[in-house]
Amino acid sequence: MSIHSAVKTLVRVAALAGLGLLASCDTPGGGVDVATATGSSDRLFTYALRQIDKLYIRQIPPQTLIAAGVGHLSAIDPAFSATKGPEAGSQATLIISYDGHTVGSHVMPESGDPAETARFLEMAIDTARQVSPKIAAAKEDAVDHAVFNGITSALDRFSRYSPPDLARELRAQRNGYGGIGITLDSSNDEFLITKLEPRGPADRAGIKPGDRIAGIDGIAAAKHSRAWVVQHLRGPVGTPIAVAVSRSGTGEAREFHFHREKVVRPTVTLARDGGIAVFRIGSFNQSTTQLIADALRRAGERPEDRISGVVLDLRGNPGGLLEQAVSLAELFVNDGPIIATVGRNPASHQFFAATGHGVAPRVPVVVLVNGGSASASEILAAALQDVGRAVVAGSASYGKGTVQTVIRLPNDGELTLTWARLISPSGYLLEAHGVVPTLCTADLADNPRALEIAMQRARGGSASPSRAGLDERGWAALRRTCPGNHESPQADIKIAERLLADPALYAAALQVLPAATQLVRKAAGTPNGLALTGSDRALNSGIR
Repeated sequence: MSIHSAVKTLVRVAALAGLGLLASCDTPGGGVDVATATGSSDRLFTYALRQIDKLYIRQIPPQTLIAAGVGHLSAIDPAFSATKGPEAGSQATLIISYDGHTVGSHVMPESGDPAETARFLEMAIDTARQVSPKIAAAKEDAVDHAVFNGITSALDRFSRYSPPDLARELRAQRNGYGGIGITLDSSNDEFLITKLEPRGPADRAGIKPGDRIAGIDGIAAAKHSRAWVVQHLRGPVGTPIAVAVSRSGTGEAREFHFHREKVVRPTVTLARDGGIAVFRIGSFNQSTTQLIADALRRAGERPEDRISGVVLDLRGNPGGLLEQAVSLAELFVNDGPIIATVGRNPASHQFFAATGHGVAPRVPVVVLVNGGSASASEILAAALQDVGRAVVAGSASYGKGTVQTVIRLPNDGELTLTWARLISPSGYLLEAHGVVPTLCTADLADNPRALEIAMQRARGGSASPSRAGLDERGWAALRRTCPGNHESPQADIKIAERLLADPALYAAALQVLPAATQLVRKAAGTPNGLALTGSDRALNSGIR
């Protein structure tokens, strides 16, 4: 896809922005937890297959999903197999075998109706239970897990199934949870508190790292697992909980009484070097943008705390919530496009643009990326690079470039489906291409002249030629000039700080990609009313 045709696509996507992200009781449509199927009359597989049929980025034949799902029951019993067989007339068959012997051949449905596909799938699972003692003895959750793993293996490597326990933990990581703000040692079941959330309930009460959980609501913790302790510490926000805590050197446990508060794990750490603020962003969850916005606002309150430059360190950041990547970009951009998404479902066609509420729209910014920077990290890096708002340094990013929607299932598990591709502001697809830095430092970590060498390469066009008109061969060549690696050398921070300390050098680095900036201006000429508002983005598309 050329950059010129991609720009046309970007503008066309903008025209569809009025569709927003549709959400109803059975169509999450890109939203994380905006709809839950709990209590639905649909059976588990019917509901899941309906979502795949409506939301997945490509249409997948039902026979492919059936064969992959039933066939993966071999993970429970290797003697069992289910494969696509010869067509019976015009219809495909599913051949079920056990211990090398065929035990059944069934004509698979071809209508594409999810309910019919689910009925056949459940019939095939019943057959598997009849012929395999191991599958018959397996718990229902284990069978569901195996089948879903097979189904998602027929999709793409970013689509997956999470069973209920894992799904609840993932929701807590993304959106927060009701708790008292502590982290337990995960290496054993001694329930040792290793960390407290600053100003959280436990911190305010005087609990300290090194204390141990002795009991919860009058029940001794000693005979229970760590999972039990975590489950009982968490609960709805505002609900009461009594926690008995023992401290080394004291003979008795002290009981604390709390009301659970919302806890969102921080994903950002801040280091200051004079006027330069270095934000290390580990992932994007509900707290990410707010933490950085608060730090930027605080820095503007006193002259001595003023920030003269910002480093956004995204190295090794695998991604997170789309909404957070967009809102974080908005802190530094007053106007212009940020990202567009396009997929098979009309609701996946979206255009995100800055809404004019930047907190630091003029502070110089350097973004650090590497081969471990993916999805939401690539959105932020591409947006700031393309509009000429930041210098990107490091090595080429991962190139994930797709959006996953997270669907809560009737069993409280989750189905994560790829449903859209990402288009950068200058019009190129992030999938497979990723973000190639303006200043490549991939092989310069220990070189005292790293910044000078990187600037020479950039000015000569060898590290960051224009993205305009690149075909797949051109992209491959561009990425070869700065291959992605997974290292995060401290030298990259020093290079960023040196660049920010020299306004003339920083300005020169911003001018390395003028063609992309010009294309952004064209894309930004779309009607103002097409930019989505903050409330429209509250559906929080989950990128994984």
